[in-house]
Amino acid sequence: MFPLIKVYYYGEVNIAYWEWVLAALFVFMIYVYFAREKSIMIKKAPEYQYYLWGLMAKLFGGVVFSLIYFYYYAGGDTIGYFFSAIALRNMAVENPMEYFSQMLGDNSMMAWTKYSLRTGKPLQYLYFDDRTFVVIRLVSIFTFLTFKSYLITTLVIASLSFFGPWACYRTFVSYYPQLYRKLATAFLFMPSAIFWGSAILKDTFTFSAVCWWVHAVDEVFFKRRNISKNYLIIGVSGLLLIVIKPYIFMVLFPASVLWLLYFRVVRMRNLLFRFVLLPIAVVVMVGVSVLVLSRLGNMLDKFALDEALQTIQVTQSDLSNAKAYGHNSFNIGEFDGTWFGVVSKFPIAVNAALFRPYLWESKSVVMAMSGAENLWVLAITVVALFRAGPRFFLRCMAGVPLLLMTTTFSILFAFTVGVTTPNFGALVRFKIPMVPFFISTMYVIVYLSRIKWALEDQRLPFDLREFRMGTGHVKNIVELIRDRRRSKSKRRMGTAG
Repeated sequence: MFPLIKVYYYGEVNIAYWEWVLAALFVFMIYVYFAREKSIMIKKAPEYQYYLWGLMAKLFGGVVFSLIYFYYYAGGDTIGYFFSAIALRNMAVENPMEYFSQMLGDNSMMAWTKYSLRTGKPLQYLYFDDRTFVVIRLVSIFTFLTFKSYLITTLVIASLSFFGPWACYRTFVSYYPQLYRKLATAFLFMPSAIFWGSAILKDTFTFSAVCWWVHAVDEVFFKRRNISKNYLIIGVSGLLLIVIKPYIFMVLFPASVLWLLYFRVVRMRNLLFRFVLLPIAVVVMVGVSVLVLSRLGNMLDKFALDEALQTIQVTQSDLSNAKAYGHNSFNIGEFDGTWFGVVSKFPIAVNAALFRPYLWESKSVVMAMSGAENLWVLAITVVALFRAGPRFFLRCMAGVPLLLMTTTFSILFAFTVGVTTPNFGALVRFKIPMVPFFISTMYVIVYLSRIKWALEDQRLPFDLREFRMGTGHVKNIVELIRDRRRSKSKRRMGTAG
């Protein structure tokens, strides 16, 4: 029998043998189902070769994370969420009306007193926080199907959370099909996203919601497919972000508006119109974002625009508390209580979120893994900058609508997380929503630069505008060069004739 851990309000608990047997059966069944889907779809979409591997990575990440926190740390938020959800689930049996009342958001002290020794009691630090209580409610739904098993619940949540990154991955592949292998690394196989985004945590739900949001926005406004379904996905994913981690929505929404507006502007052929409308589009983006975020003030709570500065200071101070969070932290400098002071930390904060902890700053095995990943991300960034050159690097970011969105989201999100999170343990977890988008941006820039240099090496013209909507119209670089030569020869023959 595995060793027991002690959970407050619940006593000693463990993962029973039957859970492992049922977990093995669950993995086998889901493997068979996904393998069948892969065999059907891979004939039309080669990216499906990663369908099964991506799912298995999520399941592996969820189980490894859970076992580490269950047996090594013997506690943590993931344990608290689960056993609080079990108490809520037991309430459904004891008092169904009270259960539905709490599922609708009643997490008052009066509601907490309704729990008994038979139901168990939710942990108060999670129950009375509106945002963590959302996770408790969501997890409680799954516990009805998992026989109140911590391990099985983790596997179910990990498998369902896979579909968001997978949908977003396929969205990017639709624009850059030649990069389906590299994009799979960004969306499906980044260690930090697998480890922190597959367990019973807020980050699992929000990471999947971000990916679903980007996929659905593209389907509605660019590809115009399954409009009703994808509007629903936009609504649900946006609501999840607002009620769990509002600061993600506060960065993602303006980036999405900029994506949509800039796409409309760059499609215009009249240069004068574009010159006039581009600044107008930026003003509209800022105005719409401020209006929407202001209207959501009550839902955003302490993350509302008028309270954001105070929240940054309080969060920074709290997470830098060495006694509560350990000594695995860093310092970006003192805040003077003004927005200018916050913005002055932009370079340090962005660097911290993108590339820290450095490998030599890691003080545990988990941090060492994050340090190795960050070193790899830094290497990819340097390679992209070197191969493309600073000028073309910036041209791609500003000239391709999809890359403009991913860059805006990645940099602003990195700043938001970096300026509020001086603790490496929290930083590596909080930043996972922007990881696939930043890495994808680097991969795409490198590929566009390869096309540019290949054409120019053959003395053929390169126009970035031709690739603003991706490279789906290009089979490969060799075929592109051949087509350009043929069209060039035809033009010469026509001129000679």
